[in-house]
Amino acid sequence: MSTIHKLAVPAGGFRRIAVIRLSSLGDVVLTLPVVHALRTAYPEAEIQYWVKEEYAAVLRDDPAVTRVRALERDASRVEDLVSMSAELEDRDLIVDLHGSLRSRLLTFRLPAPVLRLRGSRVQRERWVRARWTRPRPLPHATARYAEVLAPLGLRADEPPHVTVGAVAREWARSQRSALGPGTLVALCPGARHATKCWPEERWCELERGLAKLGVQRVVLSTASERRALPKLSAQLMGANGGVWATEPLERSMAWLGECAVAVTHDSGLMHLAAASGRPVVALFGSTSPVLGFSPCGPGHAVISRELACQPCTVHGRNACPLGHFRCMLEIGVEEVLALVRDRLSGQPAAC
Repeated sequence: MSTIHKLAVPAGGFRRIAVIRLSSLGDVVLTLPVVHALRTAYPEAEIQYWVKEEYAAVLRDDPAVTRVRALERDASRVEDLVSMSAELEDRDLIVDLHGSLRSRLLTFRLPAPVLRLRGSRVQRERWVRARWTRPRPLPHATARYAEVLAPLGLRADEPPHVTVGAVAREWARSQRSALGPGTLVALCPGARHATKCWPEERWCELERGLAKLGVQRVVLSTASERRALPKLSAQLMGANGGVWATEPLERSMAWLGECAVAVTHDSGLMHLAAASGRPVVALFGSTSPVLGFSPCGPGHAVISRELACQPCTVHGRNACPLGHFRCMLEIGVEEVLALVRDRLSGQPAAC
């Protein structure tokens, strides 16, 4: 175990703090306990959060964040990052929760102390490439982010919680009311990689099963994900009590706030739903909870077959390397439907 070196706190505490986590959606959500711990410890501080612009909506209405510094999509050249780093010269504390080459360039040779996330890539790759060495499950990502604050003597052990702006909340409520009274479940069938995805036919069957129970459904996805699921899209369009939402991130957050349960893959929306205070039924395929990215908080259900070949990847693949895709094909619709029903009844079953 490495020694924790305490960081001297100036009289009156830190006043100008920068937190850096550039991507991706799930990781940005999982850093929120660190931000909230900093706000509690230094209530008068200006806390600036650096993130890619496509994820900035997660932070803009968070009362712990003073300002969001959104990086443009094309801000990747070394000279761009070096130029941007001048904006950090007045900070008296920098918390780098990314630890990437890009975040290191942003913080290179700045006068403020930098607390930086230690990488876990080797430990994760050990699960993928060297399971014969019997690796231990990794700590949850929130715990790894919380460790960054150890030199300050701060704890960040609360689950993530996202804040949705009033305009987006009112919009979602109006959309929700148009569906009429009833229980609403979010279906999130998208993921960045094919091997994280349950087959479309299973999602269609799940949607029909929820409809038979009288449960309303909102499918949350990007436009490209919807185009990749034509059968589910056509089925939902012809059904009562269902709607497909391909909305900006802030509105997707607001939709999740209107739902009783969310069914997701191992994706950014999984973490967003959990941070919205909604119980999640999460389906894991080529990845696994042992990598430290299960939904955070109580009441969630994780379905992961934990096959001998699982996890076969840290992030995802285009196709099953063994050709059988059992990690997803062995997850049945009735099993998922039962876990949703348990959470709707307020009595989550163990899983």
